[in-house]
Amino acid sequence: MRPDAPEAAAPTRRRRTWLVLTVWFVTSAVSAMALLALQPVIGLSMEILSLVMLAPGIGAAITWLTVRKDLPTAIPAVSGGRFTVAMGLSIGTVVVYFGSIYVFRGVLPEVPAEVAGMSVLVMILAQAVGALTEEIGFRGVLFDAIGVRVPRAVTAILVGLLFGFWHVQYFALPVGQHAMFIIGTVALTITMAYVMVGSFWQRMAVCTVIHLGANLALAFTGGESTSMVVFGMAVAIGCLMVTPVAVLIGRRDRRS
Repeated sequence: MRPDAPEAAAPTRRRRTWLVLTVWFVTSAVSAMALLALQPVIGLSMEILSLVMLAPGIGAAITWLTVRKDLPTAIPAVSGGRFTVAMGLSIGTVVVYFGSIYVFRGVLPEVPAEVAGMSVLVMILAQAVGALTEEIGFRGVLFDAIGVRVPRAVTAILVGLLFGFWHVQYFALPVGQHAMFIIGTVALTITMAYVMVGSFWQRMAVCTVIHLGANLALAFTGGESTSMVVFGMAVAIGCLMVTPVAVLIGRRDRRS
């Protein structure tokens, strides 16, 4: 359903939006609880992959299977050139994350040969899968469902807040650090909202690069010793530097 649908269709659109959101939230939450219970059983280190990252993607798959007709209309793909520009912006965002954390901490990124007894390449691949499944849920199904009702900037803020609160493990942090983490997740989503373009999978590719980059910047430039204040500031700086560029490119494309 497109946001410019006739006004008479508004009640149906509202009902369908809430149906999609409800199915996704419930199935994602149930999946998360099951995956949290499964993690210690299979003995997979959370340094390699926290299985709960898969839950939003599982919820998205169930949503697609059960209420597919109520999902927003698919967005067409963009040209290879435009997609390349978006990927370039996403990689630039990751560079800003690494650079900002380095500046704040004064510690150069360090990539270990192994993580939790496994090759670092295995860890990066696992983290990429986890980032993709979270993106399919949050910046895919959730973003699209909310986006038919409110403007993109508002959608980004709402999804960013929900994404931050989804990470319940950070509720144990001091209030200031948790607040900075939430600011970081909102900034992350705003960046994605203006950088991502094209079809569903094109947008998921862009968002996954940004998400994975943020996770690796934290893991390889201080990890557990990096406070959420530093991390939140790094993500916010990335948003402030990259988002205006993405907006200008988007305006240029619309004029051409």
